[in-house]
Amino acid sequence: MSKTFMKLLALIAATTLVAAACSAKGDDDASGGDEGESPGAEEATSGDDGDGASAADFGDLSDVCGPGDLTIAADENAGSPDKLLIGVSNDRTSQIRPGLNKEMWDASNAFVAWCNEQGGIGGLPIEIVDLDGKLLEVETSMARACNGVFMMVGGGQVQDNLQFTGKPESDFHECGLAEIPGFTVSPEKSESNGQVQPIPHPGAEISSAWMKDFKKLYPDESQSMTEVWGELPAMETIKNQTLAVMDSEDVENAGVFTYPVTGQADWTPSAQQVIGSGATSLHFVGEPTNLGALVKSLREQGWEGVPMVETNHYDQTFIDSAGAENAEGSVMRSAFHPFEEAADWPATQQYIDIVNDNVDDPKIAVLGAQSFSAWLLFAEAAKACGESNDGELSRECILTSAADIDEWTGGGLHSPHDPGPEGGPSGTCGMLVVVKDGQFERLFPEVGSDDDSGDGFSCHDEAVVAVPENEGLGIIGPNQPI
Repeated sequence: MSKTFMKLLALIAATTLVAAACSAKGDDDASGGDEGESPGAEEATSGDDGDGASAADFGDLSDVCGPGDLTIAADENAGSPDKLLIGVSNDRTSQIRPGLNKEMWDASNAFVAWCNEQGGIGGLPIEIVDLDGKLLEVETSMARACNGVFMMVGGGQVQDNLQFTGKPESDFHECGLAEIPGFTVSPEKSESNGQVQPIPHPGAEISSAWMKDFKKLYPDESQSMTEVWGELPAMETIKNQTLAVMDSEDVENAGVFTYPVTGQADWTPSAQQVIGSGATSLHFVGEPTNLGALVKSLREQGWEGVPMVETNHYDQTFIDSAGAENAEGSVMRSAFHPFEEAADWPATQQYIDIVNDNVDDPKIAVLGAQSFSAWLLFAEAAKACGESNDGELSRECILTSAADIDEWTGGGLHSPHDPGPEGGPSGTCGMLVVVKDGQFERLFPEVGSDDDSGDGFSCHDEAVVAVPENEGLGIIGPNQPI
């Protein structure tokens, strides 16, 4: 394999967090969690934690897991009628990017250990099936899924378009799988049938709420914006969405510039393009280290504009790459309560505690919290399915129950979203984070202010923008529910 190709794949891997609108705030160590299995069900606990809350509660969700007598549809139980075999898609042992999205694997193992301790889902213990695609082995991981899981939950793969092989033994649709993913990347996956997302990511529309808030805070700097992106299909989807937002909010497009997908040692030419455009703000599609290198070069050349960037740059590696002084004032959008405010948001603190209590050397990250939200949605949908389907769990029933939920916050982990297929884009409610004194902190809205639409988020319910350039990129699989 050529070095150039390996670099390309590494960069593709980095764009996962852009497409998923998430960020990492831990290390990249790939340790933690069992390889391919999770702790078995232990004796169900009862009672409360001393303040009236059940040990099986999470945030504002009551009795997420617990004992019961649910069963699994005989033709979908993967040969294990007494336990839920759940596949977790990931790429964490890739030799190209070791530890990629490890936080999702950690969050999944933590949820399963915690849930099984309460009695499982309706009395059914969960066992994780490791669907590690290693970036280059997605088809192999899907073959394992087709042969050995009830559903897929809480995961994601960088090259998730490769889950559609067209082969009965390894194609997501052909073998009748269903999923509640932690994230999706490609339009082929995000707009396909057979899955419900806790935080939807459609390609053909996007929320402009973040731009409305940015304009309110920075009326001068938001007048013009330049777009810098790496030439990859996944990045192009985000680029098209951003340009549509700029147009809808009357922000001048000062220029669209690309950088080599293999990266570049010297970001001076890119910085000169941005400066030469006259842009007063910058949007960047890529990974935090590359953004940091560009911002460092921009500051060294005297640019005083504001980087207004995606959630994946809410990451210490951005500050480290740019340098704290250069990163100062950079703004990121987010739909999750910041970890820095965990003491103020019980679900955020509970997520951190559950992962730390159940995984050795865990990686705590927003993408992990998004995975945890997917697991919570699966558990809630499974309970609803059992109640409406005479106690039997089926893929279609669970997906229908998940899609029937109109407002989802992951128990209070993030802003409200509609998981259903008509739920629209994520981000109509969100917040802005800023780098100040070398640290991340909330920028907007101030909690409890007039700008706070609730729980510390600013909402613009009508801020949905069509993205014509991205229309028709997705596929709808045959014979799949939802």
